[in-house]
Amino acid sequence: MSELLLLLTLVTIIVLFLRIVVNAVRHKPIKKTGITLGIIVVAYTLLWLLFSVLSTDRIVPYGTDLCFDDWCASITATEKVASIGQGQDEVHAKGSFVILHVSMSNHAREIAQTPSEPRIHIIDGRGHSWSVSEAGQKALERSTGKQTDLAAHLELQQSLETQMVFDIPADAKEPKILIEEGPFITNLVLKEGRKLFPVGGSVPIK
Repeated sequence: MSELLLLLTLVTIIVLFLRIVVNAVRHKPIKKTGITLGIIVVAYTLLWLLFSVLSTDRIVPYGTDLCFDDWCASITATEKVASIGQGQDEVHAKGSFVILHVSMSNHAREIAQTPSEPRIHIIDGRGHSWSVSEAGQKALERSTGKQTDLAAHLELQQSLETQMVFDIPADAKEPKILIEEGPFITNLVLKEGRKLFPVGGSVPIK
């Protein structure tokens, strides 16, 4: 429903904008159309802010599939370590390395799937966000082998697993794992509460 409302709003904005351009070229009045366009933009913005304030995040257990259409992803485990690798290949975290075990699956009934801009971040209660640690990821792959890309193509009903490394400060407040998919414009969809995975567990990586 939220996606449909956004689509209808964007289509209406585009139509009104084109009408303004056409009328301006033809030297016709554009004030009423401009006011209508402004009201729609302001109304949707206020509605988006209201949903953002009222939405409540929910913690889900490991292994829970979060689906974006037919592409689904889940965190199956996390590991928190100070370093990855051994000897000359050992890399120490600036804070703590958090290694995510991620499962991706295609739940479609008829076609293969390639997710659109999938991404995972670790966020905390202070509004901070962390992306994959390049140094930590390289160290992990030297130890365990090349990891599958999060955006990997999935055949019908196929599932793949991968590991992703994050380097978060030791004092990060209540870190949680956020999985998202879709282009930037999906951030304009009315928020209905995010599903987050907890960060926990500590298993050394050899």
